[in-house]
Amino acid sequence: MITVIIDRSGEDIKALYISGHSGYADQGSDIICAAASTLFYTAVNALEELCSIKDAAVIDQDFTTDEVNVQIRIPELDEGDKEKVRTIMETIVVGFKSLKLSVNDDDAQYIELIESRN
Repeated sequence: MITVIIDRSGEDIKALYISGHSGYADQGSDIICAAASTLFYTAVNALEELCSIKDAAVIDQDFTTDEVNVQIRIPELDEGDKEKVRTIMETIVVGFKSLKLSVNDDDAQYIELIESRN
C-alpha cells in the first residue's frame, strides 16, 4: 500500500511524505504508483517553477529492495509565497484524495492518506 502523510501546521502543509508500493501490479507497470509519482513530481515542479523553491524534494531509494520513499519539505516562506504554495499543496492533496477514492474499494486498499497536525 502507498502511504501518504500530510504534515500540517495550522492551515499550512509543512511536508508531504510518500512511501510504499500500491501492490496493484508489478513495479514498473503499476498505474496507481504511476499516478502517485505524477502527483509528487507535479508538486515538486510547480514549487520550483512557480515559487522558486528548489531542493524541496527528498528522494530516498533502496536499490537492494527497490523501495522508494519521497518527501516534500516546505521551507519557511515570506507572506507573498505562502498563498501560492498553499494552493499548490492543497491541489496535490485533492489529487491524492481523488486517487484514493477512485482505486480503493471494499476488496482492496491501494493508497492510504494520513493527516497529522502540529
